[in-house]
Amino acid sequence: MEQNLLIEPILDPQRIIQLIPQKPPFVMVDSLFEYTALTGKTGFVITEDNILVEEGFFSEAGLIEHMAQSMSLHRGYQGFLSGLDKPKTGFIGAIKTIEIKSLPKASTKLVTNVEILKEIMGVTLVVAETVDENGEVVATSEMKTVTVE
Repeated sequence: MEQNLLIEPILDPQRIIQLIPQKPPFVMVDSLFEYTALTGKTGFVITEDNILVEEGFFSEAGLIEHMAQSMSLHRGYQGFLSGLDKPKTGFIGAIKTIEIKSLPKASTKLVTNVEILKEIMGVTLVVAETVDENGEVVATSEMKTVTVE
């Protein structure tokens, strides 16, 4: 297992925004707990006024976006380590599988682990697993993300 390259977690929302291309109100990550070349562990506290909260619950689209932005945050930190001054833009190219087990309530703390399975020519195959603050799996996915220059 690779060693975590973060000296300490990144918990400052402004620092997180510097590492991802998304901007408020469409930011669905607020912390980076661990980083290796192929894995990352992110967090997100769902606020009640979040644009993807519907009737007090984080929507399916919110969970998918959170998992994709978890990968984006991983990429953004990788770019920072490489000396880039701003994050590269990317998007979800395809979702191979997604399983949403439950919709978390607003104010829930999510933790997501991402793992890069394969990468070629700007396309990354990644798996993600999101758990709530009780350790219950909320959602899993396997998707392809595309990074553009």
